[in-house]
Amino acid sequence: MNLNINQITEYYARAPVMFVDMFMNSMPKGSKDSGRFTAPNLAGLIIPLKGSATFSLNGMPYFMSANTIVHAGPSMNIDIEVQSGDEWQYAVIHYQIAENHLGKYPYFNKHFSISVDTNGLLTELTHQLMKNYITPTNMAKLSCKGLFLQLVETILVSSSKKIDNVDQMDLAVRLIHEQYSRPITIQDLAMQLGIERRRFAYLFERYTGLTPIHYLTEIRIRRAKELLRSGITVAEVAEKVGYLDNFYFSRVFKKHTGLSPTMYKKLL
Repeated sequence: MNLNINQITEYYARAPVMFVDMFMNSMPKGSKDSGRFTAPNLAGLIIPLKGSATFSLNGMPYFMSANTIVHAGPSMNIDIEVQSGDEWQYAVIHYQIAENHLGKYPYFNKHFSISVDTNGLLTELTHQLMKNYITPTNMAKLSCKGLFLQLVETILVSSSKKIDNVDQMDLAVRLIHEQYSRPITIQDLAMQLGIERRRFAYLFERYTGLTPIHYLTEIRIRRAKELLRSGITVAEVAEKVGYLDNFYFSRVFKKHTGLSPTMYKKLL
């Protein structure tokens, strides 16, 4: 779901959100995790602490690095694939809204991303919140309430100051998801948005944490994996994910997965 910062800020300003719990986790480089679900009846903020990963919710991939925080709704399917050469560390902070108020705040049940500036204060507040959460005193519990709201405010302030082209970058992400099956180039995307190519690449990487070509390639490779499972030929898969040259597709696929498309099919 694509929300602008004003919509997200209005949601948190009006909704009676309540901190519930949190946890931190880490995954080694190159690892994957799937088949799990977000907590029932709770929404959460996923905050990256180190490294980068593709964090998918109900099949929607979010490429998370220090510049991206993701909101998850209740009972959503989770898939994680660590992208960076380092381990991936992240925190999940759960909150709730009283059941009799949920109908007024549909964003509680949605997934969306929040683009932020790299900000040491976010990491510091996350660790402070964790320290108080594991401390079994009433004063610590009280501190958790305030720290959670402070953390949300810091996220939103950081996001609102990040770049002036948020709506254009939202559109760029949508265009990639809509057009990845065509042999589009980064120049094509920049022209559609009316932005000079180098400026577009700079803004896009600040917004997503990935270069435009890396983002486009990740979308194509994820879709290619799905299509290879369906039994169609490698050449057909290449064409459906925007590669006119079957051999070039095979090289890109192997570079990103460690396996050729043919070998990947055999291992399914």
